[in-house]
Amino acid sequence: MTRATTVVDHLLQDRAELARHLDRMAAAFTTLSRVLLVPPAPEVLDQLRDADLLSQWPALPSPESRDGINQLLESAQAGEDARDVRRDFNQLFVGPERMTAPPYESVHLSEDKLVFEQETFLVRAAYAAFGLAAPRLNQEPDDHIGLEMGFVAELCVRGLDALDGADELELRRVLAGVATFLDDHLLAWGPQCLTLVMGEATTCFYRGVGSLGLGLLDDADRTFRV
Repeated sequence: MTRATTVVDHLLQDRAELARHLDRMAAAFTTLSRVLLVPPAPEVLDQLRDADLLSQWPALPSPESRDGINQLLESAQAGEDARDVRRDFNQLFVGPERMTAPPYESVHLSEDKLVFEQETFLVRAAYAAFGLAAPRLNQEPDDHIGLEMGFVAELCVRGLDALDGADELELRRVLAGVATFLDDHLLAWGPQCLTLVMGEATTCFYRGVGSLGLGLLDDADRTFRV
């Protein structure tokens, strides 16, 4: 029996609880995926820093999540605007100078610390197993942390659909896919990347995103382990 099979059997013991896990994971991973892929527009930035919405952050409570929420609230209080956040996004993830928090798995895990290394193609294969592909295939690396989080979110949504449709085979396949992808990819390097985001960000907003991300990955690790 593989570890993924053990995890799936454990999760299926309480299907109501499983539905709650999948629902909140889908919401949290989707939110962070978006702001790690592109800087938020002004109206989105305001929504993300809304105190009422932040009080309902879907990941389980943790010191990292609480710190992330406080950082986002402080971002609003400090008057950080979309231009401030965009500049910070660029220096963290784009350049033109050295990226201070490279968002690609292969840069963190490959021997040469370059993009489009073996890790990129293993991630591509994981997406393809579920009929998915990176939006800019062969132009931008598949293993961007935002894309990896978006993939986990998509599998969580598919898991909810399989639960609703009583599709046992698909449910098991999706849950095993989440557990394996977290183990092989996102949990292997995501905490390192998000710790860099927290340390290198010049805005409270992206320090908060880094902290929320660390809390979410810890939550996912606890949820998809036995």
